Amino acid sequence: MSIINKIENTRHLLTNQHIAPHIPETKRLSEQNLRNMLKKFSTVYLKPDNSCQGKGIMRIDRQPNGTYLLRIQSQPWKWIYKHPFPLWKKVLQLKMKRPYIIQQGIDSFTSAGNVFDIRTHLLRIDGEWVVGGIIGRIAAKDHIVTNAYSGGKSKKIIPLLMEELGMDTDEAHHTINQLIQLSNESVNVISQVHPKWYEYGLDIGIDSKRHLWIYEINIKPGLLVFKDDPETHQKIMKLREQAS
Repeated sequence: MSIINKIENTRHLLTNQHIAPHIPETKRLSEQNLRNMLKKFSTVYLKPDNSCQGKGIMRIDRQPNGTYLLRIQSQPWKWIYKHPFPLWKKVLQLKMKRPYIIQQGIDSFTSAGNVFDIRTHLLRIDGEWVVGGIIGRIAAKDHIVTNAYSGGKSKKIIPLLMEELGMDTDEAHHTINQLIQLSNESVNVISQVHPKWYEYGLDIGIDSKRHLWIYEINIKPGLLVFKDDPETHQKIMKLREQAS
């Protein structure tokens, strides 16, 4: 799986008035941008601009007492800092040797408090975008990313929306329609910039107000997330034979 440059993604998606409200604020990582984002948001994510599988991702939470809690995807421990400068020094120590972005954190949590997101998988068939599958991904307890490489588990979309978010049947189906519409609009925008790619995976969060947020768009998305949903896995494999 590959990820198109996140800063470029953001810039292109923000040009569409329907998609723009669903894009978390995103900046290039710098000390000043980190300070500004932490003043504005209680949680931010630091991500490599073109990495995948959750590698190198960090999360910073501004605590009620004013301290900063720093976590990284690959390590079990946490760091707490009273001031931004030592926090910044630790970020430089932990980050991968590549450009990073800072992204607004979204309160996308299950009823048990686990981070979750939703993967929509789209393929281009005869010039039209088709949704091959939609599935939820739930992070392991106290983990900051949802993918399987970091202990995340998949959950079918209807049970996720109803059991974890408390939606009724009508609201769940309405949300799925929103996911499909937003995903289609987004890949239409991105594919105009990258016309050779014919398969995308979108990672989307849902906040406590039921608002959808696009975290990132992946090219050549893997199918590991669908391993416990053989029907959808097989459907995508068949669609791949027709995609172009």
